[in-house]
Amino acid sequence: MPAFDHVEWSERIAAVTAEAYGADGISYIERSIGGLLRIVREQIDLEVVFVGEFVEGRRVFRHVVAKDDDAIIEVGQSHELDKTVCQRIVDGRMPNVMESVARVRTQYGLPPVCEVLGAHIGVPVRFADGGLYGVLCGFSLEPRDHLCDRDVRRMEMAANAAARLIAQARGLDVDVPAEALN
Repeated sequence: MPAFDHVEWSERIAAVTAEAYGADGISYIERSIGGLLRIVREQIDLEVVFVGEFVEGRRVFRHVVAKDDDAIIEVGQSHELDKTVCQRIVDGRMPNVMESVARVRTQYGLPPVCEVLGAHIGVPVRFADGGLYGVLCGFSLEPRDHLCDRDVRRMEMAANAAARLIAQARGLDVDVPAEALN
């Protein structure tokens, strides 16, 4: 007989939830995604890396890591999805990596708000069942001529890891082969 058979479900949840948060009130999932984004930001040499969720026609910043404390974006901010580079990447209207957004802004009909972007790189974040959560993107304020397909693959691996963490936080099935997350 399992040790928890006599314990109510609500007590089990309370015990797991209490262990999932550190003394600083940040959940294991938040800390893990933050660490993942920091590694991506440093490895690809970007100023900001974020996970954005697509919700009701908007891209909502859920996780943000910036080089400086004064990030241009903050968790909870959102933009109309159809005006974002992120949506254009997901639906294939723009490439995953742009070394200089300024060079392609007019070509892709990007709104003036994109003028502040130097380089941009992004990939979809999908759950194991193929459902779209949103995007993992990063940008710099200056062009980055070193960005390449290898960096896109790094982003894809990080997006897969983020999707697993988000799915875990939502109680979704994460026990699938890694190749099924692509």
